[in-house]
Amino acid sequence: MAYERRTVKMCVCHRKKFEVILELAKEHNCRTIEEIKEADIACNGCGMCHPYVQKMLITGETRFVPGDVYVNSEN
Repeated sequence: MAYERRTVKMCVCHRKKFEVILELAKEHNCRTIEEIKEADIACNGCGMCHPYVQKMLITGETRFVPGDVYVNSEN
């Protein structure tokens, strides 16, 4: 059995996968975390998903290696 890296793939407070959040964000024309909050899609709870949702909105990615969004790539 091959080792599979753990990934961050959902907003735990809303219990929604990022792929669902992305789809709903597109349907509601949400381009920011604030707009996602206002549409009550996600991001209204603990805030742990904010950096992942931000990266999702920019790149379209929906699975992330834990902590990767916090790494400063300009070093």
